[in-house]
Amino acid sequence: MQATTRAFLRRAGAACAAAAILGGGTFAAGAASAAPFSEPAPTVQSSAAPSSASAPAASASPSAASASPSAGAQPAGLEAALKRDLGQTVAGFEANGELAAKAATIDAEVKKADPNAAVSVAGDTIKVVTSVPAAAHQAAKQAGVNTKVSIAPVQAAPAYMVGVKKKDADAKTLLAAYVHAFGARNLQSIMVNAAGQHVIRTSDPANGSTTPSFRSFAAASQESVTDFAAKYNNVVVEAADGPAATYGGDVVNGQGYASQVSGNHYETCSIGWNGFDRSGRPAVISAGHCTADGALKDPMLTDPVHDAAGRPAGPGIALLGSLGTFGFSQFGGPGNSPVTGLTPTSDPGDLGNIGTDVSVIDNIAPGLTQLPLATHWTDPSNLPATATRVTGVSTAVVGAEICKSARTTGWTCGTVTEVGIFLVGGVPDPTNPADVRAVWGFGSDNMVSGPGDSGGAVISGTTAVGMISAGGTDGDGTAWTFSTDLVDALAHTNGYTVKIFLNSPTLTSPANNGTVHRSAPITGKVAGAPAGTTVTATVGGRTSTVPVGANGTWAIKAPTTFGSFTLTARAGSGFSTSAKATFKVTVIRQTLAAPAFTSPAPNGSATAPVTAVSGTGKPGATVVLSGSVTGTAVVGAGGRWSVAASPALTAGRYSVTARQTLADWNDSAAATAAFRVALPAPPAAAALLGHVDGGGLAETGVPGTAATVGAAGALLLLAGAAFLLFGRRKRAH
Repeated sequence: MQATTRAFLRRAGAACAAAAILGGGTFAAGAASAAPFSEPAPTVQSSAAPSSASAPAASASPSAASASPSAGAQPAGLEAALKRDLGQTVAGFEANGELAAKAATIDAEVKKADPNAAVSVAGDTIKVVTSVPAAAHQAAKQAGVNTKVSIAPVQAAPAYMVGVKKKDADAKTLLAAYVHAFGARNLQSIMVNAAGQHVIRTSDPANGSTTPSFRSFAAASQESVTDFAAKYNNVVVEAADGPAATYGGDVVNGQGYASQVSGNHYETCSIGWNGFDRSGRPAVISAGHCTADGALKDPMLTDPVHDAAGRPAGPGIALLGSLGTFGFSQFGGPGNSPVTGLTPTSDPGDLGNIGTDVSVIDNIAPGLTQLPLATHWTDPSNLPATATRVTGVSTAVVGAEICKSARTTGWTCGTVTEVGIFLVGGVPDPTNPADVRAVWGFGSDNMVSGPGDSGGAVISGTTAVGMISAGGTDGDGTAWTFSTDLVDALAHTNGYTVKIFLNSPTLTSPANNGTVHRSAPITGKVAGAPAGTTVTATVGGRTSTVPVGANGTWAIKAPTTFGSFTLTARAGSGFSTSAKATFKVTVIRQTLAAPAFTSPAPNGSATAPVTAVSGTGKPGATVVLSGSVTGTAVVGAGGRWSVAASPALTAGRYSVTARQTLADWNDSAAATAAFRVALPAPPAAAALLGHVDGGGLAETGVPGTAATVGAAGALLLLAGAAFLLFGRRKRAH
């Protein structure tokens, strides 16, 4: 079984058989238009035609929020939405998001060995469908994934297909072949699901030919869709209503904005992600089609209370003031170019120019505070009050639970059903068959969205994964929401990044208001820090930037001078920073350790005479001896000291006490060593006494041997005999 990334090819407009809202599948869709006042219901529609109305004069920009919320429980709005849309708890949603991020890492690695592998999440398990199981095991190991990983081999062909050779194809190849055979007019998507199946969603009849109205999308073959699918491994066909349509025109993530098209005609969209340009200047990231191929320049913040998600009492929008100015945008290929190779005469290999749907807003208006929060729209008058913190960026994987925040339908949740390519009708005429844009992203069949949600934030747990782009409807009436893949979109922006929430550093040793010694480590933690996070800390006039370890720990050195100090610390990841944390630490004198004795050894013995007492200590310290030996010595660089004994110590028992002192250190405690000095053995006895294996003088306990005793006794006896003999002879005379 071959698993690939599903492409969603969506195309919408009046000429399409059926249009779906919010693209995100293999299908062509019309770009979203403005809905300045009366917003359409959050359901699919055939198009998103702009409407005209008189917009009120812009008022002053909204005031900046004072600060990001601190770490802690997520707000109740999230819990309610998760329970309503997914039957899920907050903890479960965040755990699923973490699992999905791990799955995305595995997906990237396993596809190096098997480009057609399919990775998804199901419950607490990461599922990998691949023809190279060893690569999946290795990818999971390299990613440090400790959760369950289910690896399914390629499925065997059914009995009726044994002996029939089938083709393997990735999403791009399959898309090209399908368009070559049938045209793109009725195609909604070609994507891969959790089972690793390529799913073709189309309104082309399963059996028989079709005759699209546009020549550029005309079928070049009378082959049936069923016959086409049978030529490939693991390809299924599902009925769909046809291409999708994009949503139009939106300072927390998910907040609304509007751009003037002409007169009172405004295009409404949603902020995707607050972020930064490559130099760290504030920016916003949204959908590319919200610029109308670069024609719109000046997005204005809309008043959330009057946005559709704010449940206003009446129709209309209200403008708050400037958000910034549109910078780079791309809808489809470079320069907003259409996908290539969609004509009946094109070779399947000609399909190309698959791009993205992304725009950036620069020159953010002064006074705006951009928060790394995806609002739940629980309180339109205070959007940051209930919001999910954004802690990272990743690619969406099949099975991941997601929620989106946008100005029309607010905060809704669903599941990533498929991932791949979707086609969207271009600007200004989405019905033009020669202008179909291809976008990489993912689709969900259970997440509510609508016009004006375009660009809105899509989040998995606390990880940013995409932006709302377009939508469609299946043949059975199932509404699909399609989103631009965020990682892929950012890769087209030349260095723009998403602003993420970082917890402020905490102090672990010493505790706040605690004491520390000079140059000793000051350590702390940053909870939930993503890889690459650093901590910039300032204490005693010295600023250090240090890495945060995999376990969230960081460390700096204490000042080298004594006193009380203010320590400030801030976590950073890219251009994102945490709130500043402030602590108090006091640097105090350190107490020297007591010196140690090495010779004579404590409680040991030495042979007289003992001319010095030696030991170890802190280099540079002065050791002071008292007791049986007195004097001082400076500890050398090697940590050793020695004090001469004058006069030398003879036989007896002794006790010596040592202390060491050093400038800017507290004196050490005293160390005392008791030892015995013994006389050496007499030299004559040592010369006369031999040695055998026994070790002591017989009948004594004095060192020697039994053989030595015998020899000595013999000498004494001989000497005595000679003396007696001499004395007796003298008397005889």
